[in-house]
Amino acid sequence: MKIKRFNKIIKTSLILFLLTMFNCASSNSTFKYKCSKFYKNNFKTTTIKKYKTIFNKDTIAFNEIRYGCVNTAFKTSKIMFDKFGKWDKEIYPTNLNSPILLWEKVDLFSNGIEYKVYTNGDEKKGNIYASIMIFDGNNNDLLTEKYLEKSKFINYFGNLIKENKHKGDDFYREFSTVRSKLKDLN
Repeated sequence: MKIKRFNKIIKTSLILFLLTMFNCASSNSTFKYKCSKFYKNNFKTTTIKKYKTIFNKDTIAFNEIRYGCVNTAFKTSKIMFDKFGKWDKEIYPTNLNSPILLWEKVDLFSNGIEYKVYTNGDEKKGNIYASIMIFDGNNNDLLTEKYLEKSKFINYFGNLIKENKHKGDDFYREFSTVRSKLKDLN
């Protein structure tokens, strides 16, 4: 039992480390489309971006859902905050303007199944996307091609973006404090 818990801790630490590395690399990537319009409660494109790396002779891959042409790179963070409250952890990658936010043990579908949800996003001239990464309790990526229900997550978060009418400033007040921490680290 202790070995299983130890392996889970190691896997979680590895995921956090690799997310930091992947998101640093992805911030320098070019977008394949340009937005002619940015949507407050909608998006133009949905893509799944796959990252691969080799760690100790193992290939590790992560996937993120990117909602393109949203009005802010923080859109997925805001919808998670509005629905589930403040995040549990912040990840401060170098070379990014914003932290990655993590919600642990989130029951997305009110069915007793808990997920880890990471939010991120990026803004470049002519494009903005907000993204989500989703893992189960054992740190399995639920957006892989072999996971048959990944469209459930794509639709779920897409609907949250479309339905998000919350105009309060609570998210932005909380988020501004973590962004200032990132500036202090860089």
